[in-house]
Amino acid sequence: MKYIKINKNQIDEQVKEVVEIIKNGGIVVIPTDTVYGISADALNEKAVEKIYKIKKRKPSNPCSILVSNLDMIKKVTKNISCQEEKIINNFFPGPLTLVIEKNEQIPDIVTSGLNTIGVRMPQDEFLLKVIEMFGSPIVATSLNLVGEKAKTSIDINDEILKKADCVVDNGPTKIGVASTVVRLDGKDIKIIREGPIKKDMLQKAIEEEI
Repeated sequence: MKYIKINKNQIDEQVKEVVEIIKNGGIVVIPTDTVYGISADALNEKAVEKIYKIKKRKPSNPCSILVSNLDMIKKVTKNISCQEEKIINNFFPGPLTLVIEKNEQIPDIVTSGLNTIGVRMPQDEFLLKVIEMFGSPIVATSLNLVGEKAKTSIDINDEILKKADCVVDNGPTKIGVASTVVRLDGKDIKIIREGPIKKDMLQKAIEEEI
């Protein structure tokens, strides 16, 4: 396992190291703006399968993906509605996961066979640089075994870390709470998981005139 403590004077080198590990199918523990996540190339089925095994996660429990820009979202999804684009424009990057219809590029293992995918753009400079340099979405799921609480800091003695190829440490996460997960049906908002972004905030954004 490679351990990287983020150093502002070595950011570019450290980002390259993480990207190379992801490109080679590796598993990376990395901080987001909300909680620590365990990540890999979202388009690499074998890498995603490793994450499920590490977390002891049921195949019926889908993962989300992290992106760095709107174009990356459009490459792996389809039929983004006007309302969904308003949500993206208002709350990305930030602690919000938006469930959108996926296209064939996203392997079924990521979504547990569903035709939708949770998409988030994190508000974390290091992570955004990693995704931008990698040039493709990465799978994102919280750093914990099933049934345990998500982690907001790194304990290097944690058993789950030993199964990762790389651990990136940047101290405690800024928000410390998992993202809000939401799905839209027209203007109807369905909150799948409560989080920092509240329903009234989303409703206001949807009702704004273009």
